[in-house]
Amino acid sequence: MSNRIDFFQSAQTQLAVPAVSVSIVIDGMLCPELEPLEIIRSGWPEFSQARLAYNPAAYPDSGLTTFEDIEIFFAMGKTVCIRQYFNGIPPGAAAFSFPLFHGQIENIEMHLTATGEKVEITARDFSANLKRICVYGQRIAEEEEDDSSVFLASLDTVFNPDGMGNANPQPITVNGKSYTAFCSEPSEGKHWSYAEVIDYLLCEYLTAGQLQTPVIGQLRVLTENQAVRDLDVTGLNLIEALRRCCQRIELRFKFVPLPVPTGPSQVIEFYKAGTGRTVELNCQQAGEQLSLSKTNIANLQSKKYFWPITQKYIGQGDFKAAEATFDLIKAWDGSLEDINYDKFSPSTNSDFYQVKDVYRKWCLNEAGDYSSAPYNQGDAFDFSGIFSSGNFTRHRRRFRPTLTRDKQGKSLGYFLQVSFDNGLNWWQYLHAYNILLDECGLWLSSEQLDVDTWVAALKGVLKFRITASVISDERLTCIVSDGPVNSTVPVVEHIITLPRQFKYRKVSNKSIFANSSDDALGIPDEVDDTDALYEFVRHRAAVSSETIETSDIQTPFLAFDYRVGDIVSTSPESRDRMSRRSDNRSRSRIVRVQMDFEKQCTNLKIVRQRS
Repeated sequence: MSNRIDFFQSAQTQLAVPAVSVSIVIDGMLCPELEPLEIIRSGWPEFSQARLAYNPAAYPDSGLTTFEDIEIFFAMGKTVCIRQYFNGIPPGAAAFSFPLFHGQIENIEMHLTATGEKVEITARDFSANLKRICVYGQRIAEEEEDDSSVFLASLDTVFNPDGMGNANPQPITVNGKSYTAFCSEPSEGKHWSYAEVIDYLLCEYLTAGQLQTPVIGQLRVLTENQAVRDLDVTGLNLIEALRRCCQRIELRFKFVPLPVPTGPSQVIEFYKAGTGRTVELNCQQAGEQLSLSKTNIANLQSKKYFWPITQKYIGQGDFKAAEATFDLIKAWDGSLEDINYDKFSPSTNSDFYQVKDVYRKWCLNEAGDYSSAPYNQGDAFDFSGIFSSGNFTRHRRRFRPTLTRDKQGKSLGYFLQVSFDNGLNWWQYLHAYNILLDECGLWLSSEQLDVDTWVAALKGVLKFRITASVISDERLTCIVSDGPVNSTVPVVEHIITLPRQFKYRKVSNKSIFANSSDDALGIPDEVDDTDALYEFVRHRAAVSSETIETSDIQTPFLAFDYRVGDIVSTSPESRDRMSRRSDNRSRSRIVRVQMDFEKQCTNLKIVRQRS
């Protein structure tokens, strides 16, 4: 006694199968005078489309005799549905059908020649509609109590600009659809997730009932609830906006017809490469008698690429910024100093331009401009203690506002201090000054220098220091490789530069505000996206598998059941044409399906990648 059950497939000894026929329905009306030429299933940017030919001989009673009649009857925008019928299960005698394609007429090609007339109709899926919708503005949530909102067309459609959350904490309801909107007060906003962005785009720009879309819970699972970082889709059409969003997390989408009599006729289906269903493509062993039940490969053309190759991904964020307190040096020619007070004021000296920097210009000397005569202010400033790295060059920079903020969350700006006793005591400088834009420095811009500053300058005990931030020469960087490095395997480097998404700002221990317990200060504007950048690059390396081989396969008959994203496998009895058994680290998937009704075959484009 055994619990094993053996299933057997009937052997197909005939070398030909009957031609497949389908029905074409235009706006709910059967059109036997139309014949299908091909149906294409694909992803970005082609998506799905169907080509139809007008054949008056197939249905003489159609009543269409001229081009004008054809253009009216098959008007632009009319829905097109191609269905295949099959018999129901006995004892019932009903016939059932399922849709192979659903879309709308996009263009008509007419050819009038000496040999006759030819008309071809091209229909495309719902992606054609999304390409005509422009994304702009923001849906702003107003009062949480009454669930009200307003659409502001003049605003840019930017999600989490500069890493700051601008999503409303609670979803809103518009025309019966509940989804997340933008927050009216950015300081109270939360961060958008990719699931919420996709849901916002589909709900905001599509009318209910046009297209079936996934619910927010399904999107959260597919996107792994990842947070968005500075995503700008202003001015893009809707399908480009969706692609830009999905491209960051290696998510794909396609449009699939629905086998339901009511409701939307198509659904937008999001998926990840390598997660589709598994289908078999088999080829008999050499020398066997041809059997269509064992072979569904009639023609195969493949191109293999050099491998193994290690793909090295170098993720780069924005340039690092650090806050510190900098001691400034005298940036003027000491020989121009004088004890004449009026000489150094523009209101009392007509030749002030000759001594305008004396006692007024104070700089960091980061480029070494003031190291030699006539300044003699020592070596160029060393940033290694601030940047925690010696990887920088000596060149002119400029001061930026402090990262330290007050209780209202505003930067302290440029915090300038003065000492009248050679650095023993420091006071905040309250007179006018200008920050230089072409180097790290400042210029005292008062009409006349105050008495305390003038006296300290004459005594030689005047000092200035400023607390500000500077930009380093290094970006926030992360490196991930999908194979061995420093070996005989070639390494290909890929630079991923995302300055607006990943940032690094730090208050260094050289700042007077570092670890301050002053109650007047708020939380500093520090950010460290090192871990986020690593996860982003690691995810990019995991999904951007190396393409080992591309194949074009033609089946011996017209097959309807292949879909974009299907994983290709072979049976144990088949020849290993897809290298499934010889290379268990690779995976083959279908990226394009063409059903050719004229040649009664299906053409598949398959890519094999390392998993």
